[in-house]
Amino acid sequence: MLYVIVDGRCGLCTEIGAWLRDQPSYVQLRTLSSESEEARSKFSALPSGELAVVSDRGDVWLGNNAFLMCLWALRAYRKWAYRLARPLLRPFARQAFAELSHSRHAVSKLLGLRSDSELKEHLRKVSTPPCQLH
Repeated sequence: MLYVIVDGRCGLCTEIGAWLRDQPSYVQLRTLSSESEEARSKFSALPSGELAVVSDRGDVWLGNNAFLMCLWALRAYRKWAYRLARPLLRPFARQAFAELSHSRHAVSKLLGLRSDSELKEHLRKVSTPPCQLH
């Protein structure tokens, strides 16, 4: 099993985590928000807000290496993981991941994607009218 820890405050990260859960995979993926109690208790030593993948044996991949591990785990994308990990394309993959990671909150805002915590906060502010029977 691979645990995929995503930034729980980022809408794009939350959507990607949901997408990963829906993909056919060679390895079971368990996505966790970095904000969740489970992630904080099991993986407290990991850097906050950075994509991380942790195997059930304790192997850890961060950033673009975590991204490549996610692709490697998916049936439809394993070939891409191998291809992007080659010396010729690895710098491009690292640069593309770094740019997306750096801009993830802006991309989330641009696409109107909200994290679970943002939705919870938004819904907390919504006032619901009392139920009226007719």
